[in-house]
Amino acid sequence: MKKRKKVEVDLSIDEIDEPEEEITTQEDQKQGIANGEMAVEEPSTEEVLERSVEELACELDESRGLALDYLNHLQRLTAEFDNYKKRMDRERSEIIEYASFDLVAELIDVMENMERGIASVRESEDRDSILKGMEMVYNQLKSILESRGLEPIDAVGQKFDHQCHEAMMKEPSDECPNNTVIEEFQRGYRIKDRVVRYSKVKLSENKEK
Repeated sequence: MKKRKKVEVDLSIDEIDEPEEEITTQEDQKQGIANGEMAVEEPSTEEVLERSVEELACELDESRGLALDYLNHLQRLTAEFDNYKKRMDRERSEIIEYASFDLVAELIDVMENMERGIASVRESEDRDSILKGMEMVYNQLKSILESRGLEPIDAVGQKFDHQCHEAMMKEPSDECPNNTVIEEFQRGYRIKDRVVRYSKVKLSENKEK
């Protein structure tokens, strides 16, 4: 049989110092974790910059997307407004062009009655029938204009009003206060509050009144 060799192990303090330091370090780490203290490795400057660039790139892409959406929305609104404006201009032109359509249609009857009246004057010497026909045409025309809101402006006996009267001359008068309409040369008309034609009038001149 082979003889076993005796192996001597030197357990001196110098040889076991390093393992003890390692054990102590592990224990310290465990103790730090237990106390809520964890060693955090701080990122390098290059990593921080790279991360910042990526974040800025993402924000830039989002901003570009929003800007594009706003631009498309604005272009749609602009196109809709242009179409609306064109439609309004077209409708306004049609209103102006055909504003007198109904009135003209009604005046055609008056014109034809005048034609018949003129023809009857040439063929007849009955003054009463001619006058009656002219009165009929006049009343017909007056009725049409009144239905459109036309009304005469009061003048004689009224105080001069520059908004509806046009003074042509003055005449001394002791019977009326100063600047009173004493004569009407041409009748004025209005439609509601808008003057169609001013009344041409003569005014009184009285320095005492």
